[in-house]
Amino acid sequence: METEFIADGKHYRAIASNFSRYGLFVRTNRALVPGAELDIVIHLPNGSNAQVKGLVRCSIKTPAISPKSGMGVELISRDNNYINFIKDFDPSETDDPSPAAAPDSSHAGHSPEPDHPATPEFVIVACKECGVKNKVRSERLSRGHTCGKCGSLISPPL
Repeated sequence: METEFIADGKHYRAIASNFSRYGLFVRTNRALVPGAELDIVIHLPNGSNAQVKGLVRCSIKTPAISPKSGMGVELISRDNNYINFIKDFDPSETDDPSPAAAPDSSHAGHSPEPDHPATPEFVIVACKECGVKNKVRSERLSRGHTCGKCGSLISPPL
């Protein structure tokens, strides 16, 4: 579906796909770094617009124009138009527009569902060159990383 997103005050056009209750994929050649916050407007088939906010969780950049280029986005807020759109596919969707209404799988004696792997722990490391905050898995801190914006070598906090 046709989509527009705003990041850092800039407007972009894209195609959204792979819709789910708490995420979607935005097909674009302008994929942003993980952690970037987006305001997204989705032009729904019924003529209405859904407005959601999301965080980029992964970016895929291919060398040529490809439907594989884009961003996996975790939704942090959803409006009622989006919820109703998802309800057409998943009747168990709740009316609560907040993703925080997701079922809590942290209860004692209850293990997470198999299709929801445990979220790895991350550390935020600021680049000394450009100041951008980079999200790095804690178990990979010792490997050395480069900044997602400027490419400079970043080192973990002491």
